[in-house]
Amino acid sequence: MSLPFVRRAGGAARALCLLTLPLSALACASHPPMADASRPSPADRGYRALFRAESEGPGGKQRFRLAVALVPPDRLRLEFFGPVGGPRLVVASDGSQVTAMLPTERAYDSAPATSGNLDALIGVPLDGARLIALLTGRPMCPPESMRQEVHSKSAVTFGRTINWYEVSCPPDDIRYQAKCEDRGGILRQATVREGITGAMILEVEYDDHEAGLGPRWPRRIRVRMARTGSTVGLNAIDGPAPGEIPDAVFSPPVPEGFERRAMASLLSAPGLVGSTADKER
Repeated sequence: MSLPFVRRAGGAARALCLLTLPLSALACASHPPMADASRPSPADRGYRALFRAESEGPGGKQRFRLAVALVPPDRLRLEFFGPVGGPRLVVASDGSQVTAMLPTERAYDSAPATSGNLDALIGVPLDGARLIALLTGRPMCPPESMRQEVHSKSAVTFGRTINWYEVSCPPDDIRYQAKCEDRGGILRQATVREGITGAMILEVEYDDHEAGLGPRWPRRIRVRMARTGSTVGLNAIDGPAPGEIPDAVFSPPVPEGFERRAMASLLSAPGLVGSTADKER
């Protein structure tokens, strides 16, 4: 099954069939019409986007494309494409199990959707719910539990005072902090640290947020991963857009003839640090 995306230019909605591998019998779905913003709609439950991605680290610079489908709190599907052709790596999770496929190797694996297993495949040590929060520019805890504190500093010129809000989540196995310009506003940057030691896991910056009455999802995301010394930049070329996403997208059947292998052993590096892309020449 291919993942449908909405092209942003001109506001025209159309489906893009990006995946030719028959992961399910479902056909490509077109984007539903925009709903009345005053009423909840099933189309608001999902998120779809296509990113142009670039990773840079000790192993060099690599470019690839990343197709994303998300349904909070923890269902996700990521498809990693090289410069040409179909997906090289597909990672899909229904919240309890994660399935990974390497179409060119005709190989797959399935395991519990823990942060460790997602880390081995994607390269970010977060569970599905937190990974969705990372990609959509949301705090990594429920609104009722997060704190917002105003901070101020004097600007260099004209005696101005600059205010910003710090968003933090209760200490857990991670420590999460973010900044936004207004209370309840869009996030501009965030840090994720290890819960006990406070060691840096990653830093993320957000920019080019969607306009309008719907979700203010970022179209540009830059992630610096402390453990690998890598930086990944994501620039949306389609979406992000809301839409209803079939459950089958997150629990794809394994195509006939695929062999089960230890997927992590087939990847020279996890997806976000370029295991599925050609190195830049």
